[in-house]
Amino acid sequence: MLNDLFKQLDATVQTRGLKPGDRFPAERQLAAELNVSRNSFRRLLHTLEGRGMVEIRKGSGTFLKPRFFNTSDPYWGTEERSAEEVVADQLETIFLLFPIIVELACHRMTADQLDLLQKSNVALSRSIFTKDHRKVWLESLSFFRLIAKGTGNSFMSGIMEEIFAIDMVTFDHFFKTTQKSREELFGDHVNILNALIEKDCTKAKQVTQNYAIHLNRIIGNGNNALSGLGSNLNKEDT
Repeated sequence: MLNDLFKQLDATVQTRGLKPGDRFPAERQLAAELNVSRNSFRRLLHTLEGRGMVEIRKGSGTFLKPRFFNTSDPYWGTEERSAEEVVADQLETIFLLFPIIVELACHRMTADQLDLLQKSNVALSRSIFTKDHRKVWLESLSFFRLIAKGTGNSFMSGIMEEIFAIDMVTFDHFFKTTQKSREELFGDHVNILNALIEKDCTKAKQVTQNYAIHLNRIIGNGNNALSGLGSNLNKEDT
């Protein structure tokens, strides 16, 4: 989990005597030292950036910020809770906050950002055919990360990174569920993209809520993580 990876990285920072403002060694080098893939290490860096703990400068590297040294455990003690409880919290947060983030992005995304989002959606489609659940998860993360950046609000980007910070079991179930469910979930990405392109922000919010509902059905395996939010949450908007 990212929590363990962060602890390893923190130990490396301490061993090297790095201070706020210092640049991390090369990404490839650190990933090798921590014995993780570059994708996993990059995801940790994006999460830490969202939390204001590092700054990623394109073409220059990743730099430590003071908050990195002032946060003993940035993962809220999730190891003390069951995996089911953590996933339930994530699903609830996705239902409540994703529609708001997507709606705001709808008002602010530029044509260039929408073009990148279209390319991300194509990459997501291709990943589904590989039947590699990890790749599907990473491409989905990339899709929503672009949307969060499209809001122009750094806190929204941070929230998105927080939601994805803990490994989700979503796509472990993705290829075990019915083809209809898989098509629905991918179709939600397409619907979100189209609503953003059309600048139909009300629709964008609604189809994102549908995405959260479909996600809950796939992960919940009969347990409704959204049940405490009201009786109409499992009814999709039409």
